[in-house]
Amino acid sequence: MSTLLIIAHDVIGRRMAGPGIRMWELARVLAHTLPVTLIAPRPIDLPPTTGITYGHYQWGEAASLAPYLATASIALINGFVAAAHPEVLTYAGRLIIDLYDPVAFENLELFRRHPVTERRHIAERDVALLRDLLRRGDHFLCATERQRDLYIGGLLVLGRLTPDLIDTDPLLRRLIDVVPFGVSDDPPQASGQPALRGVLDDLGPDHEIILWSSGLWDWLDPQTVVRAMPHVLTVVPNARLVFLAGRHPGLGYEMITPQQTRQLAAELGLLGKGVHFYEEWIPYERRADFLLEATVMVSLHSEHLETRYAAVRSRVLDHLWVGKPTVLSAGDAAADLIISHDAGEAVPIGDVDAVAAALIRLLADPQRQAVQSVNAAKLGQQLRWSHVVQPLIRVLTVPLPVSPKAAQSQSDHEIALVDANLLSQEETISMVTPDIDQTAAILHKVRNDAIRAQEQIWKMEQPASGGLSWRWLQQKIWVLIMKLQRDYNAAVLRSTYALAEQIDHTTRLLFDVSARLEQRAQTLEQRAQTLEQRAQTLEQRAQTLEQRAQTLEQRAQTLEQRAQTLEQRVQTLEQLVQELRLRVSNLEDGMQDHNHRQVAEIHQIGQQIRDFADQLAGLEETLTQVLTHISGIPALPPQKE
Repeated sequence: MSTLLIIAHDVIGRRMAGPGIRMWELARVLAHTLPVTLIAPRPIDLPPTTGITYGHYQWGEAASLAPYLATASIALINGFVAAAHPEVLTYAGRLIIDLYDPVAFENLELFRRHPVTERRHIAERDVALLRDLLRRGDHFLCATERQRDLYIGGLLVLGRLTPDLIDTDPLLRRLIDVVPFGVSDDPPQASGQPALRGVLDDLGPDHEIILWSSGLWDWLDPQTVVRAMPHVLTVVPNARLVFLAGRHPGLGYEMITPQQTRQLAAELGLLGKGVHFYEEWIPYERRADFLLEATVMVSLHSEHLETRYAAVRSRVLDHLWVGKPTVLSAGDAAADLIISHDAGEAVPIGDVDAVAAALIRLLADPQRQAVQSVNAAKLGQQLRWSHVVQPLIRVLTVPLPVSPKAAQSQSDHEIALVDANLLSQEETISMVTPDIDQTAAILHKVRNDAIRAQEQIWKMEQPASGGLSWRWLQQKIWVLIMKLQRDYNAAVLRSTYALAEQIDHTTRLLFDVSARLEQRAQTLEQRAQTLEQRAQTLEQRAQTLEQRAQTLEQRAQTLEQRAQTLEQRVQTLEQLVQELRLRVSNLEDGMQDHNHRQVAEIHQIGQQIRDFADQLAGLEETLTQVLTHISGIPALPPQKE
C-alpha cells in the first residue's frame, strides 16, 4: 500500500495557525484512505490519532528530512518547504504541492516597509521558488478557482501543458485542482470554561461581542473597525470589539499592525472601554469557547494582490463552523462566498461608515442576525474537510498519468503517435541545447532510427504468396513457430519505448538541472557584481570616512590647542579674580575702620556740643543773677523755648 508523507512548514500542535491547521485536517481525513506520516518543524503535541504517525524535522537541515522521504511513496508538501529544503524537488516518489498560500503576494505586503533592494531580492527569490515548484510537481493543490487560473498560466509559460497532457486531462483537474480551506467535521462544542466574558475587564454577560478572530497581520485592516466603533457605540452602547491578538505560535517576524491598532484604540479613548485585546494565542481545541461567545464576526483587509488571490481564510471558515454572521471587506474569495449565501455583510475596503452601518444592522436587528446565522451554519456544512478533500483523494487513488509512449499497444496508430512524440522530443532537445555534444546527438538519432526499424518489422507479417493449400500450411507454420517470436518482438519494442521514455525523462531532468544551475550561476554572478559594486561603494565611503576622520583629528587638535589657551586664560582670570577679591576685602576692612572712626568722632563732637551748651546755660544763669544783684530787679524765671 502507498504511504503518504505530509510535510508542514508551520507549527502543528495545541496552538497553531492556518498553515498548520490545514495540514492537520488534511492528515485526519486522508488517514481513512492510506497510512499518513505527518511531520512539522517542531514536535507535534497532539493526542495520538488512528492512521497518523507523528514526526518532526529540523528546518533547513536536509539530513533530518531524508529518512522520511526515503520511506514514503507519495509526499504532500506546503510549497514553502522547498525554500529551506530544495531536496524535496528531487524526491523520487509522487510529489503533490500545496499552493493554497500565495506567498509571493503575501511577502509583497509583509516587507513593504523594508528597503527596496531587500524587497526586490525577496520578490526574486519567491518567483524563483514558485517556478521550481511548478516545474517539479506531479499534482498541485490550490484554494480557489481564481488561484487555479493563476497557476495554470504559470504552468503554461513553463511548458507543462503539452498536447499529450491535454488529451488525457482536458481540464487539468488531475494536474491541479481546488482543495479549499475547510470546516471541521466535528460540531462546535463549548467546554464550559469562560473565554472572554468575565475574563476581560468591562466584558460581561450583557455585552454584544464583535469578534476579530484572526491574527493582526500587516496585510489586514483592523484599524478601520476600530475607527468605526465610536459610531457603533452611539447606537449600540453595550457593543464591545475584541481582537484575538496573541502572538503567532511559529512566526518569527514581528508585525507592526498589532501595536498600531492598540495605539489607535488608545488615541480614541476606547482601549479597555469598548475595544479589547486578548493577548494569548488560543489553543485549537478551545476555539469554540471564544467563537460561541461572540455575536458578530469581523474580518477586514486592505486592497492589494494578496487579497485578490488569498484563500478563504481559516478564521472566516471558523465563523461558518459556529454559525455566526461576518462583516468582511469586499473583493476577495471570502466576501464572494459570504455574500452569495447571505451569511454576512460585505463592505467597501477602508470605508469606516460602511463598517459601522453593517455592524449596527446586525446588532440592532435580531431577525436579520438570526437568518444570516442559519445561512452561515448551512454553508459550513457544505465546506466540511471530509467534503473539500475529495479531489485530493481521487488523485491519490489513481496512478500517475502515463504518457502515450509508455502505454503503446499493438496499434499502428499508437506507434505513429510514439514516433511523432520522439521527433518532437528530439526537436525540443535541439532547441533547448543548441550546443549539445555531437556524440550524444548521434546516439540519440541512432536510438530513434533503431526504434523506427523495430516498429516496422516487429509484427513479422505472414507472406501471402502461393495457392490456398500453401497459404494454409504457411498459416499453421506461422502460428506454431512465429507467434511466440512476434510476442517477444512486441515485448522488446515496449521495453524499448519504456527505456527511451526513461532516457528522455532523465535527459530533460539533466537539462532542467543544467538550466537551473546556469540560472543560479547567473544569479550568483549578478550578486557578485552587486557585491563588487557595494564593495567599491564601501571602499569609497571608507576613504571618505578616513578623510573625515583626518579632518576631525585636525579639528580636534585645533580644539585642544584652543582648550589649552582657554585654560591658561582661565587660570589668569582666576588669579585676577583672587587679587580683586583680596583688594575688595582690604577695601571693605578699611571702610569699616574709617566708618568706626567717623562714628566715634561724631559722638565725641556731639558730646562736646552738649557740654558747651551746658556751659552756656550756666553762664546765662550766672549772668542773670549778677544783673539781678546789681539792679535789684528780681530775677525772672527762665523762659521756655
